[in-house]
Amino acid sequence: MTGEAAMVTNPRRCLLFVPGSRAERFDKALAADADQVCIDLEDAVPPAQKVAAREALLAFLARHVAQRSELGVRINPVTTEEGEADLNALAASMQKPAFVMLAKTESAADIETAARALGGVPLIALLESPGAIFNARAIAGASGSIQALMFGGYDYAVAARVAPRGPGWFWPRSMLAAAAAEAGIGAIDVPSLDINDADAVHAETDEAIALGFSARAAIHPNQVAVIQRCYLPDAVDAERSRRIVESAAGAHGAAFTFEGKMVDRPIELAARRTVALAAFGIRT
Repeated sequence: MTGEAAMVTNPRRCLLFVPGSRAERFDKALAADADQVCIDLEDAVPPAQKVAAREALLAFLARHVAQRSELGVRINPVTTEEGEADLNALAASMQKPAFVMLAKTESAADIETAARALGGVPLIALLESPGAIFNARAIAGASGSIQALMFGGYDYAVAARVAPRGPGWFWPRSMLAAAAAEAGIGAIDVPSLDINDADAVHAETDEAIALGFSARAAIHPNQVAVIQRCYLPDAVDAERSRRIVESAAGAHGAAFTFEGKMVDRPIELAARRTVALAAFGIRT
């Protein structure tokens, strides 16, 4: 499920990466209970191990039994030989991943290439350069298969000559989050490099939420619970959202008033997402 409906009914809060060259970690990554787990065939895999990692992924997909965590894969850029090989292998596979992340997405053409090869498999576009950020709106609207945009912050920092987590990160992150919101799809923020500092991960995730990101990536299982807990509503927000959803049902699609204020479709959708998040728990 992609687009606005998936954002509301199936909110995804954390995407955990696991190296495609470390097949022994695939099950361990799934055990972290992240909303999404992404086997990485790109940066985490040395060139000499690309073929072996691709084969390990396909073998794992063939025996994988669906569970709560959605299992996907990050492939190499579709404009490269390795990316083309990844696409061809996935297209030929009988067992498809829950999503495919497209590394170094630069334009709508990259999305169209992947969508043609993979049919209706949901796509996550990873934007890692200034040019990609300038094209964010076109990329977000390139296909109905787009599930989310993700900010490739560290590659962006090198390309844009800015410091990670510095002022130069504010505009691209805001631009990406706004483009995703306009398209009604998810926005995934860059992971934290702190794998043992829960307070840092917590603070950075709260910042991502304030910027409009619907999810955050993780590079270690230690980060998953912290990130996912940050997205939970508190008891007051959960109850208020529940009451808005109940009132909306009686309004039959029309705008209505709630606690003396007008409620229209965007507010209703936000309330529905909050109710869906509350099913995971309440933030205390």
